Amino acid sequence: MSDGKVTLTINGHDVEAEENRLLIDVAEELGVYVPRFCYHPGMKSVAVCRMCLVKVEGSRKLLPACATPVTDGMVVDTVDEEAVDAQEGMLEFLLINHPLDCPICDRAGECPLQDQTYKHGPGSSRYIEPKRTYEKALEISDLVVLDRERCVLCWRCVRFSEEIAGDAFIQLIDRGAGTQVLTFKDDPFDSYFSGNTIQICPVGALLSKPYRFVSRPWDLTSAPSVCSYCAVGCPLTNEARAEKVVRCQALPNENVNDFWVCDKGRFGYHYVSSEERLASPLVRTDADEFEATSWGRALDVVTGRLRTARRIGIIAGAHLTTEDAYAVSKLAKKTLRTSDVDSRLQDAGAPYERAAALSGVAGSTATLNDLESARTIVWVGPDPKEVLPVLYLRLRKSVLEEGAKLIVVSPRRISLDAIATHVIRCDVGGEAEAVDGLTWGFDTAVAGDVGDPLVVCWGPSSPGRDEGPIVDAVVALARNKNAKLLVCPPHAGSQGMIDMGVHPSLDPGYTPSDSRGKDTRGILQAAAAGELDILLLIGADPVADFPDGGLVARAFGSGVFTVAVELFPTESVAHADVVFPSAAYAEREGTFTNLERRIQKLEPLTAPPGSASEPWRICSRIAHGLGDDWGWAGFNDVWTEIRATVPTHAHVDLTWAGQESRPLSLHYESPFQPDPTHGRSVSAGPGAGYPKGHRSGAPFHTGQNWPLSWELRGFEARQRPGIIPSRPPEPPAGDDPVSPAPAPGAPAGDDAALRLIPRTDTPAGGDASLRSGTPLSSAFASEASPSSAKGWSRTGGEDGDSPEVKAGKSGVPERSGESSPAATWHSVEDEFPSFSEGRRSFVLYTGRLLYDEGAMVSKTVALKSLARRPFVELNEEDAKELGLSEGDEALVGGNGVRATLEVRLGDIARGAVFIPYDQPGWRANSIIRGVNPVVEVRHP
Repeated sequence: MSDGKVTLTINGHDVEAEENRLLIDVAEELGVYVPRFCYHPGMKSVAVCRMCLVKVEGSRKLLPACATPVTDGMVVDTVDEEAVDAQEGMLEFLLINHPLDCPICDRAGECPLQDQTYKHGPGSSRYIEPKRTYEKALEISDLVVLDRERCVLCWRCVRFSEEIAGDAFIQLIDRGAGTQVLTFKDDPFDSYFSGNTIQICPVGALLSKPYRFVSRPWDLTSAPSVCSYCAVGCPLTNEARAEKVVRCQALPNENVNDFWVCDKGRFGYHYVSSEERLASPLVRTDADEFEATSWGRALDVVTGRLRTARRIGIIAGAHLTTEDAYAVSKLAKKTLRTSDVDSRLQDAGAPYERAAALSGVAGSTATLNDLESARTIVWVGPDPKEVLPVLYLRLRKSVLEEGAKLIVVSPRRISLDAIATHVIRCDVGGEAEAVDGLTWGFDTAVAGDVGDPLVVCWGPSSPGRDEGPIVDAVVALARNKNAKLLVCPPHAGSQGMIDMGVHPSLDPGYTPSDSRGKDTRGILQAAAAGELDILLLIGADPVADFPDGGLVARAFGSGVFTVAVELFPTESVAHADVVFPSAAYAEREGTFTNLERRIQKLEPLTAPPGSASEPWRICSRIAHGLGDDWGWAGFNDVWTEIRATVPTHAHVDLTWAGQESRPLSLHYESPFQPDPTHGRSVSAGPGAGYPKGHRSGAPFHTGQNWPLSWELRGFEARQRPGIIPSRPPEPPAGDDPVSPAPAPGAPAGDDAALRLIPRTDTPAGGDASLRSGTPLSSAFASEASPSSAKGWSRTGGEDGDSPEVKAGKSGVPERSGESSPAATWHSVEDEFPSFSEGRRSFVLYTGRLLYDEGAMVSKTVALKSLARRPFVELNEEDAKELGLSEGDEALVGGNGVRATLEVRLGDIARGAVFIPYDQPGWRANSIIRGVNPVVEVRHP
């Protein structure tokens, strides 16, 4: 034994392995598959199924391989006669009560119990007694169906819910022969991660309700991809039948998502095959209606207008790929010669560029793996469980398993509070001051836990708020503590947009632009003022996403010529003059860049509807029509140019990002071939040789070959780890745009750029109040006036109502100048000024929930019903002053409109309210006006 290594023998082969690794993992990496049901590499071992018993020399009894660490000199035999007999006996025992209903079970053909019974089980059973029966197919949630008769009590689902998700909604109940898996008191399995239990279930006990009875695995084609929703970038396998995506499953990647994916990523695929998808270009006629047309005519209309236009603005959506981002940037800054281009909608104004002061990167310097090695993590941002769910799991793992200390800075309670070491409940607008307090140690109890290594996490927390002071403070903390920074933008393509220069002041590779252009707000303001000739919307829906609904209405109401590239006939498309249909993520080759700047590959699975095309190809066609031939014929051409022109991506090798998996355990390919790990001929599952599967030459067709083990998918994923591009050189000290000035009385140090001037511009409530479980320095703790909202301006131009939209030809809404309030919203320009003393002004915090009315989620049948109705969250003391209680209705108004919303009482700073951003029936951006919005609340 040396250097933490041990040498052991498995089935006659000498193996060197790290000390204390589990025997089952070491054997599998050697190519020796030890059967198992309860063991899962992403969870703690419990050794309850006894399926992995093996012979270890010197032991008086068989040992479970999943709970036995390897030791030096260990001699293991997995095919010893005693071990094989134990495996057969265990399978015979498990099948006593199993219903053997494979012909009607969705798991048939990819069931570990089925496959291991063929390989390791006896040929017949001695048990003839009646089987245990339960009520069949309980729908324990809108997404999960439970068949208790099939359960083998492996505990995987229970352990996942408790250990990984922290949502103990499912549990083992009763005792002895009556033990079963069930939810408590018939409560629903209400977890954002419930779908993972379906995938890790080794039998058909937990099934996907949307996928149930849809297909058999041998009828599916599949391809690896990346989730198109949030910025974590979880790897997926898309699976289709008859050119329709019918299932998504997690493709494990130890660098990104471990083994998990949230339910939005798992079940949110229906939009790809939606009948509402745009399939051909549309042009608005003289009768103000859309008509389908050819690509040639649509491009001619657009290029004709662009040739004469002088003032052009481009807004791109953040669900586009890296290649789309590069094409948008090139079209704007090279072909059209405009810097008025941006991709920040929901996160409008979020100053990602200021992160470059830390290392030259307008994004993260930390990886997700750095969270697990960190001593301290500081979180300043939105609730990750709602907007970045798998990042929440990684944070939870870091705290509960790796022992990291978590400091949460937030004006309202979020999911991380439950596991945080310290919670700093700042007053409204006080996040920056709270972070400054950590930087300079004003509160010794909290700052004393800011240890090395430190990872500081920031993400835009509330649409419409100015995040500049917060980012400055976060960057200063990271520099002062020599920490790493994890920037957490909201969407799958957000970071790729920044990398590729879809930004008014950054070119590709974080190079400062020669001239600073307008951001999204500036572009819309120019359109509203009649100062814009053409507006290009590429995968962007400002009507739904931009946090100032009135400004968007005025921008479109100005009559600016608008071109849209979109998947669906959104309300923004309703205002367009030319519409190009876009391909979805499952229909194209491409890459996404996640929040840690990791590039991961998408592979196409189905064909796009009609003549829909990739946005990068549409940009190339527009440029060609303007006489600028980019010479792009395919995906590889785009990347050849990216590598040649983007300095940070010069060494990115996509053959690594899309590397094919090495064949594992080739002896499994033949249905009747001797297996060196077992002493008999075996059948590779029912029906034997499946026609597809990466071990037969078609890479990554997971789920169609034996062994169909979840565990082996983890090994496949290691062949596609993704690539993090290199960092540019650090900026010279004189060019540092974010370095704060020295602070009088700040701690001494060699670098004056790391000292801060105490902030005097705190909006609403004066100085920050840092309320946590530990006493705070009087320099930072103050009691803010609960009703104060001074300092928060209501800017953004004149009031304006959103136009009504109604269906026109081609399924696209038509424009209308008539005002139509949404849901319970009404004009309050005259009513709110007449409010009595029961009215109060509040700083508005808002943000997305996991399930909302987003364009993609709303087209997903499985998730649409899960979106919650809108509500307003108030501090209990504020609610008491207004005469409101939990469950009451409150009248909320702003930007010339009002809504009647359900009241929820929460741990939120006084003087603030929280309203979800885009829930069924209305949009919160209707009441947002300008930057740092304020709303008024009263009893109805």
